[in-house]
Amino acid sequence: MASTSFILFLVVSHMTVSSTMLVLNKAVLKLIPAATTVLLFQVGSSAILLYGLGKMNVIRVDPFELTTARAFFWNAVAFMILLFTNAKALEAANVEAVIVFRTLSIFVTAYGDFRLLQARALSMEAIGALCLVVLGAIGFVLSDKGFVISNMFWVFIYGCANAAYPLVTKMVIRSNDMTSWGRTYYNNLMTFLVFLPGVFVLGEHRTIFNLEKEGGLNIQALTLLFLSCVWGTAISFLGFFCLEYVTATTFNVMGNANKILTLVVNGLLWDQHATLQANLCLAVSLIGAGLYGEAKRRQGNTPPPQVTSSV
Repeated sequence: MASTSFILFLVVSHMTVSSTMLVLNKAVLKLIPAATTVLLFQVGSSAILLYGLGKMNVIRVDPFELTTARAFFWNAVAFMILLFTNAKALEAANVEAVIVFRTLSIFVTAYGDFRLLQARALSMEAIGALCLVVLGAIGFVLSDKGFVISNMFWVFIYGCANAAYPLVTKMVIRSNDMTSWGRTYYNNLMTFLVFLPGVFVLGEHRTIFNLEKEGGLNIQALTLLFLSCVWGTAISFLGFFCLEYVTATTFNVMGNANKILTLVVNGLLWDQHATLQANLCLAVSLIGAGLYGEAKRRQGNTPPPQVTSSV
């Protein structure tokens, strides 16, 4: 059983890498405006690197098996749905509204944790923290003048996809006894195969060809792309490593905490952001998410009640 300090180190590491990845991806996409192609480079290079290191016995990577690949194929499909609905949600609403619905998805993940993954029932402290999440979200909706209910279809679907993704990943982890390097290899390989047709469907191959013709694929662009590939491998590995020790709900909470940086970047780069009052309510919602994580930590340190016999 891993120590609390080690799990905390994993969580902080994953959140740090995830937060900085946002800024790095924005920089890459500014120079190479082809999101699917960039993603393919990130997951493809990671899969090749891990395969090579495994063959050289530098790290332990599980050998390729078709049955295992099928399980990770559905995880890659869930990831594709998550990215697609996120893009559609950002077209339909401002970033703050999307983050609120993402935060509300914690409830669905928590229910799935309990029903599908047999996690512990929530303590009163955890329920209270999640209620704080709801109050902050309701306050945001009432305060944000730009929040239009008729535009919330894709935001709602994104919230559902965000709730389901950590559950799917957790089930894949439980169904396959593998190393974290092996899971990272399989996940990135299957993600590459699932997203590959998108490059041609979206016409990004023409975008890359024109960019090369105009000299846009310069040293700066390729260096940033390389760094994003390194960061992508780290995120994938740390994500699977974290999910070995935390619940799907806690992993969802971690994702919401990362969105604080998203708000900062959004406020600096774009004009489409919510009012100060709405952002304060959003902060309350995110604080509630953080308190939930603390409540789960305390609950984990408390032994389950013993059943005594009257005989």
